[in-house]
Amino acid sequence: MSEVYHLLIDHLTKHGVGFEEIEHPPAASAEEYSRVVGSALHEQAKALLLRRHRRGGKDFLIHSLPGDQRADLHALAGPLEAKRLRMADADELEEATGCGFGELPSVGSVFGLRLSMDARLLTQKRIFFNAGVLHRSVVLDPNALKNLESPIVVAAQRTVDAENTALSS
Repeated sequence: MSEVYHLLIDHLTKHGVGFEEIEHPPAASAEEYSRVVGSALHEQAKALLLRRHRRGGKDFLIHSLPGDQRADLHALAGPLEAKRLRMADADELEEATGCGFGELPSVGSVFGLRLSMDARLLTQKRIFFNAGVLHRSVVLDPNALKNLESPIVVAAQRTVDAENTALSS
């Protein structure tokens, strides 16, 4: 089991966050993930590692949004106080978090990173996300995650055209 998985589970447990853990076959898409874990797409907390350029320097942050949505990085720049945002590449993801593509959990504090959350996730009774590995997921109340992380809560952004892969997840 990956180090990230153990860090995540220990972190949630240490902070008294109630969660359920699900073991499942790895899924290659949001639709397949939905099928294997039994979630609706809008219950999935898809996590993106973003490189934020802002006055004073650059940093990474994790943005979490519903699985049926795509990130509009231009619209997110304002709420995230960024001059510019871009998706981290695979090497940056590995270096900053120890995760590969699809493994990143929606918990920034495990990595010493800030979390931003799409407000639509907070309307769900539960959210699902990968637990640092592709074959295990965490299910929890999004308000418990909000209490743990004190995220930047971002109002719903417009959906980006699926053809615009530079801005999509």
